[in-house]
Amino acid sequence: MPARPSLEEIEAAARVLDRAGRFYRWWNPELTAYDELAAKDPIGKSEFDGIVEQMLMAAEAVRAADSKK
Repeated sequence: MPARPSLEEIEAAARVLDRAGRFYRWWNPELTAYDELAAKDPIGKSEFDGIVEQMLMAAEAVRAADSKK
């Protein structure tokens, strides 16, 4: 099982995903921005962070598998 990313890594990746989502209009640009979620919707931030954490862990698992080839 891959190591869990740090909170700083999760938040950095979440900001990238949030900016891309707004730029490409993957979601409503009027939704609360990631950096405002902690104050306005802590549960939403936790859920978004959880998704990003799973993405980072999946990427790490692929890297680990590739290194064993």
